[in-house]
Amino acid sequence: MGVDSDSGHPQLVARDQWALPTTSVHRTLRDALADVFARVRAPDWLQDERDANGESLQPLSDHQLARWAPSPDWRRGLAGFADGLDQWRNRWRDSQPVTFLVAPPFSGVTRALEALAEDRQWRLIQPPPGGSIHRGEDLQAWWAQFEGDEPWVLPELGHCWLRTPGGLALVRRLLGAATEGSLGPGIVAASSWCWTFWNHLMPELRVPVITAQAFDSERLGQWLTTLENDTRPRFHLTTDDSLVAAPDGEGESGFLRDLAAWSRGLPEVAWAVWRRALRARPEDKAATADASGATDNGERCWVVPWSQLTLPALPPGESRPLAFVLHALLLHQGLDESTLQPVTGLGDDDIQLALHSLRRAELVEPHPRGWFVSAGGYPAVRRYLQSEGFAVDGF
Repeated sequence: MGVDSDSGHPQLVARDQWALPTTSVHRTLRDALADVFARVRAPDWLQDERDANGESLQPLSDHQLARWAPSPDWRRGLAGFADGLDQWRNRWRDSQPVTFLVAPPFSGVTRALEALAEDRQWRLIQPPPGGSIHRGEDLQAWWAQFEGDEPWVLPELGHCWLRTPGGLALVRRLLGAATEGSLGPGIVAASSWCWTFWNHLMPELRVPVITAQAFDSERLGQWLTTLENDTRPRFHLTTDDSLVAAPDGEGESGFLRDLAAWSRGLPEVAWAVWRRALRARPEDKAATADASGATDNGERCWVVPWSQLTLPALPPGESRPLAFVLHALLLHQGLDESTLQPVTGLGDDDIQLALHSLRRAELVEPHPRGWFVSAGGYPAVRRYLQSEGFAVDGF
C-alpha cells in the first residue's frame, strides 16, 4: 500500500511487485531476540518517561488520540483507488472478467472496496448465513446475487465459508465460476491468509492477482501526519526533540523505518502502534478544542523512542489452542465463539480460555463478527504462527 501526499488510497500493484519495507539485518535479529524475551516476561508500560526538561510524559487521552491520530478514513482518496482498480480491470477485461484482489489484514483494502461499491452502486455480495449453505431456496437466493449486468463486489472471501462440506463446496464452485467467466464482471477480494488456504486446496487456481503495495517509511510518515487535516501536526522524539514526522515530509526518521518494518508496511498496524507511542506533557491534557476544532497546545506532539515502546506479545506459557484460535480468526477475518468451535475442533472451555488470555495480551479484540486479531498484535501473532509451523500468508 502507498499514499500520495494528499490522499491515502491503496496503491494497487501486481502480486509479484509487492515488497516489504526494507530493514537491516541488525533490526531483523533484534526483533527476533525481542520476540523470544517477550515470551518469558509479561509486558509492562514504561512508568516514568520524561522529556528533555524532566517533565513527566503520559500516554494520550482518548480525546487527544482522536485529535492527533484519528481513525483512518478510507473514503479519502477514493478516486485514486478507483482509477487504479479500473486500470487493472480494463487490462484483464477480455481474458478474465473477474478481478482478484488479495491483500494482508489491516491494509485498508476491504473498507476502500466497500466504499467504492457504494459510491458506484455496484452490487455488494453478502456472505451466506453461517458461512455454509447446502441446498434449497437459501442456496438459490445466494447465487441470485450475481445475476445482472452491473459489476458485483465480494469484499471478503473469508466470510463466505467454514471448513464444513457445504462451505468448502460453495467456495470451490464460486472460484470455478468466477475464473470461467460465468458470473459476469466482478471483484473477489480475499485476505492473504484465506487466499493462501485456497491456493493450497485448489492448486489449479492460477489467476492473475493484484494487491496493495506496502508502505515504506516515507509514505508512512506522510499518511500518519495527514490523517487529521486541520492540525497538520509535527511529531518529535521525547528524548532529543528530533523530528519524527511532519506533513511536509521533512526529516529522516529511524522511528518510522522501524515502524514500517515492524508493521510489514500495513497502515492500520502502523497506526495502532503509532497511537501507543504518542505522548503529551501534563499541561497538554487540559487543552480543549475551540469551535474550529483547533486547540491551544500548538502543532507539536511527542513520540517515545522505539526502544522504549512495549508492544503486544504472546502470553507466557502459550498453548497450542491459542495457535488454532489465532489462525482461524485470520483465515476467516473474524469469528464468534459458535463458529470457532467447528473451525478449530476445540471445546467451549478451551475457546473461552484462549480468548480470555489473548484479549488480556491485547492480541484479539471484539469485532462485529465476534473476535478478530488486533492490529497492534498482528506482527507478533504472525511470527508466532510461523514458529508453530502454520502456513502463513506470503505477505
